[in-house]
Amino acid sequence: MTSSRFDVGRAKELQEVLASRVDKTYEIGSINNVVGLDVAYVKDVGIAVAALLNYPQLQLKEYVVVEGVVEIPYVPGLLAFREAPLMIKAYEKLGHDADLVVVDGHGITHPRKFGIASHIGLVLDVTSIGVAKNLLYGKVVKYADGVEYIVVDGEVCGLVYRWLGKNTYVSIGHKISMKSLMKLIPNLYKNHYLPEPTYIADTISKKFRRL
Repeated sequence: MTSSRFDVGRAKELQEVLASRVDKTYEIGSINNVVGLDVAYVKDVGIAVAALLNYPQLQLKEYVVVEGVVEIPYVPGLLAFREAPLMIKAYEKLGHDADLVVVDGHGITHPRKFGIASHIGLVLDVTSIGVAKNLLYGKVVKYADGVEYIVVDGEVCGLVYRWLGKNTYVSIGHKISMKSLMKLIPNLYKNHYLPEPTYIADTISKKFRRL
């Protein structure tokens, strides 16, 4: 859909339908490969990066860059329709199956519980999580265990993770339980306040943006 034909109401309805297909009970087994996905822009051209890292070392093994004109406008809560197509192309071009995909964006901490991380996870049928710099939707509640959870409509959908003095907002994307998410998250951060997979993808995308 181009910007002139983008139907916001229809897009929201689609998210509401697809949200029921998100798997929030899946317990992750062994992890060998993790892919970080991010997009940078030069005017109306999107530069999507899929960065493949080994796990648990989190060392870059391979990356793919895909560029394309982005015609869908930015609408809060509908980021997936703008950025997911390029991210998916970059992932598929890698030619490797990831045990986990980390997306720069939100998962089910979303007005319709279907953010870009859920969208990508469902389309690719992979375990996905969303990690964002800011809270999009829901409220942060500190439970007795000391963890700050993100609650949407009474359901725990993610958590606030603090690393190197800064917060990131982490949420279930697809095919992952809160239990697995909480075990996994501390292992994704190294020398930056963002998780290593999306930090590397972001760094590469900005490098290509400057070329």
